[in-house]
Amino acid sequence: MNNLLVKIAVDADKIVNLGILPKRELGLMRSARLRMIHSSTAIEGNPLGIRDVEAVLAGKVVTGINQKDRLEVVNYEKAMQYIDKIVKGNIADWEKVVLEIHRLTTKDLLASKESGCYRIGPVFIVQRPSNKVLYRAPLASKVKKLMKEFYSWLKSKEAGELSPVIVAAVAHHQLVTIHPFIDGNGRTARILATLVLYDRGYDIKKTFALEDYYNLNRQAYYKAIQKARKRNDLTSWLEYFSQGFLVELNNVLEKVDHFAVEMKTKKEPIYLSKRQRDILDFVAINGKIFRSDVVDIVTVSPKTAYRELEFLRQNDLLLRKGRGPSSHYILKKG
Repeated sequence: MNNLLVKIAVDADKIVNLGILPKRELGLMRSARLRMIHSSTAIEGNPLGIRDVEAVLAGKVVTGINQKDRLEVVNYEKAMQYIDKIVKGNIADWEKVVLEIHRLTTKDLLASKESGCYRIGPVFIVQRPSNKVLYRAPLASKVKKLMKEFYSWLKSKEAGELSPVIVAAVAHHQLVTIHPFIDGNGRTARILATLVLYDRGYDIKKTFALEDYYNLNRQAYYKAIQKARKRNDLTSWLEYFSQGFLVELNNVLEKVDHFAVEMKTKKEPIYLSKRQRDILDFVAINGKIFRSDVVDIVTVSPKTAYRELEFLRQNDLLLRKGRGPSSHYILKKG
């Protein structure tokens, strides 16, 4: 754990202190928010792809999606906007914050008496399609007491002396273990963990999305939560959470490193057009780009898309991989 926390601190410091253009930083923040919302809702079964999520958040009409899936995305963004606002001051009432996160996340998805309110009935986590009960949450009559103890711990001297990463991990696990709401516990827990990191000085320019790591292997995510519950020992969960955070920061650092040196080519300095910057942003965020992606992203013909990609390749910013239909471009290192 100490090794992981040290590596996280080193990566976080590098990301914060590496100089990149403000537009690049905003692009990374937008990307993180988009990935966060897409992955967190996908974990709960939302079928929207990341481009659909982007379109919904932009207020565009997306055909073939239902109202529930659209609302989950819109609500998540509103909940994130809420934590962006409150993190600027000291959080005195954690209960008010958690209930508001849940209310915003589940608005019009749950009945008003259930949205932003503790549950009054039992909750079971069931494995499909076998219907095997994997977890029985505490009785509803115990929820208020358990949550009060949880909030007290968040404000305690003990928690204040721990790494923000540990506090965020504990907050995430404790909330999904108490399962205080009839639905929306996972989304609320993931937003709460992010808020704890932001609130304790680990916002790291808001360029990371822990949800991305969980969504890459949902079974590993669920197993990590269940393992800690079964053993009544959070060690394995803390390691999983910290490892995921480190992986995500490594990914962000790779993008930041690229943006910090993007103008340092072997030739004379070049000035990129908005179209070319958009292409580089896409590659930095998604790892690779096809010509068809460029056609969609910047609305140009296949011929123009190829010309733009080749310009970036010839100026040592992109590297071409594969041939024919599989031909694509990745960022060139160094």
